[in-house]
Amino acid sequence: MRGLLIAAITIWVGIAPVSAHEEKIVNLKTAPPDHQVEAVGYCRGIYEVKLKDGSVRQFREFDLAFKTVSGPNGPKPGVPTRIKAGRTIGDISFVIFSGLEEMKTLTQQTC
Repeated sequence: MRGLLIAAITIWVGIAPVSAHEEKIVNLKTAPPDHQVEAVGYCRGIYEVKLKDGSVRQFREFDLAFKTVSGPNGPKPGVPTRIKAGRTIGDISFVIFSGLEEMKTLTQQTC
């Protein structure tokens, strides 16, 4: 019983084993234009994310994280994807790239 309780708390807190987390990954290749990232700029603690639909979203440093997913469900090369970070309060998002080089070229200091 104690082991089951610890496992439930671990999953709820979000520190579950990687294999359990991977089941939640959606196919990022099919993301709509309002989630496809064209560029990421950074200036004085604010990230500005330009999306393919022409919109621009701004995030404080702590509210935007960068990830790579190179597997079959990852974004198409050259088309990083922005997704909400999950069940959190506020506007916290991930920008997911297909690889590290793409992250380096699309993220720029703008001031």
